[in-house]
Amino acid sequence: MFIHEAINEAVSCIHGNEQTRKSIAAALKPLARKSLGLHEDQLVYPVSPFLLTGKIGGVDSGFVEKSIHSIDLVLIRAAGVIFEYADGKVVDSAYYPGYYHFPLPHLSNHALDFDEFSCSKSLLRLREEINAAKQLLTQFSPAFLFLDGSIIPQYLDKPRKDSKVNELYHGLLDHFQSLYALAEQCGSTLVATVEDSRGSRFRQILQEEVLPKHPVLDPARLENVYDSGLLEHLLRRGERSLAFPYSKSIDEHPILMDFDEKWSKNIYAFYLKPSDYDRPLRVEFIRRGPSLSRNVDQIASVVHSLSSLHREYAYPSVLIEADLRARLKPEEINIVYNKIFDKLGKSVKLRMRRENRPF
Repeated sequence: MFIHEAINEAVSCIHGNEQTRKSIAAALKPLARKSLGLHEDQLVYPVSPFLLTGKIGGVDSGFVEKSIHSIDLVLIRAAGVIFEYADGKVVDSAYYPGYYHFPLPHLSNHALDFDEFSCSKSLLRLREEINAAKQLLTQFSPAFLFLDGSIIPQYLDKPRKDSKVNELYHGLLDHFQSLYALAEQCGSTLVATVEDSRGSRFRQILQEEVLPKHPVLDPARLENVYDSGLLEHLLRRGERSLAFPYSKSIDEHPILMDFDEKWSKNIYAFYLKPSDYDRPLRVEFIRRGPSLSRNVDQIASVVHSLSSLHREYAYPSVLIEADLRARLKPEEINIVYNKIFDKLGKSVKLRMRRENRPF
């Protein structure tokens, strides 16, 4: 296949997928506001306006890595941000541990396989991020605290059973659960937003719980359709999907099965469309109180207000700021690398072979 043929095939495939999603959404429209008796009664709900007030926090982290001959070096910077609102406007801000701080270095001199090192750096980054979130809760007690990414570790973060980083993984689970408990203690609502989600839980609910009772289309047509792509056409700006449990079966989920049931059974998600020009945003949270809909409505209103500032990039503003503070540049790890190199001298073969190519 020549390159122009591959380009044409890709364009045709993307157009075809888009038309498929549009036709599926059109078939589902009559069910959007119908009483279906699910975790919430309807598939789609309007989001009420919310005038931001009080303290809202956000946490993000960034990292860069460099492999040296006998060790691996990772720099991680976790950043916490607090915005204080009055009448919908930011009147004050605070940063943890500061507006700018040099990233924390992590050295690994264990003989880790490639997959173990990849898992290890992800776990270390999450640990620093959760620690920063705890500090924000302790120092500022925000009404809402936002995490960038999922509210639990992901499948790729879980090492194999014989891995050297298993202890690090289980320690991270304790960090996550202690964060949930601290948020509950501080009266803060913990919310996680996923920038680019490939989730399919909403689709699964349609296939297994909705369409068998309301056969407006063949469930097989939803195969290979992600939630965000489908909801792009089903939701209008200012609408959200129903909320649903994170997993159909906690006992079979590779991560939730390792959590205490107090938390695992109360982790929910929904999708929200804050803008006509961006895809729906996946929102995850820990259910609190007897009324799921009341809980979701409040969270959705806050997320919508924070994410409606740019019509082509619908994401909570407090997390955008946290990302800017946490972001790392390759030059920062080169500073540490060069210091190590200078102290060792040329007698030690420090650089990787690929960095010593003469051509």
